[in-house]
Amino acid sequence: MRKIITNAIMASVVVALITALFSFLIRGTLNWIDVLNSVLGTFIIWAVLFPLVNKHWRGQMEE
Repeated sequence: MRKIITNAIMASVVVALITALFSFLIRGTLNWIDVLNSVLGTFIIWAVLFPLVNKHWRGQMEE
């Protein structure tokens, strides 16, 4: 579980940096709401959805 959370945090940091960079380059200002939304979405995907999909597919492979 610790590895999953660590991976989710690292993915969220990378996505936050990319979102902040593109937000600043395209708009000229940094929109924190966009960055926060992308971080929360990435964290949920990596911490919740990926483990559920892996658990489901592992069960399918064993049958």
